Amino acid sequence: MDTGNPYTAPATTSAVSIRDVPEEILKKIKHAWVAAVISGCITLVATLVAMSGTDILGFSAWELIDVALIFGLAFGIYRKSRACAVIMFVYFIASKILIMMETGRATGIFMAIIFGYYFWQGIAGTFAYHKADRR
Repeated sequence: MDTGNPYTAPATTSAVSIRDVPEEILKKIKHAWVAAVISGCITLVATLVAMSGTDILGFSAWELIDVALIFGLAFGIYRKSRACAVIMFVYFIASKILIMMETGRATGIFMAIIFGYYFWQGIAGTFAYHKADRR
């Protein structure tokens, strides 16, 4: 279809293939990055409260680096990065262990298990996504 206009976009001759990724895989990834954003928001609020002078879990302004890392990893999971999903899971578990060692008590175990579950599902989802993507 030549219109004679040199500024007309060329017509395509082949159809663009759209990946067929099962919805359950995308759901796992979404739950993981949403959990990471929630975790980042909770950490941000705790950090801001600690910066205002209240002693909360030994937090200080240095935890803003932690917040930036969590939000960065959440974005990576959103972009379906396997590395970010694994790092988020390991980082979350390590931070919970450090907080428990520092405070001397195991508080928030129930919530930590829930977040850990979603981060683990994020690992499974990102790996399954990339496996389905290779087909």
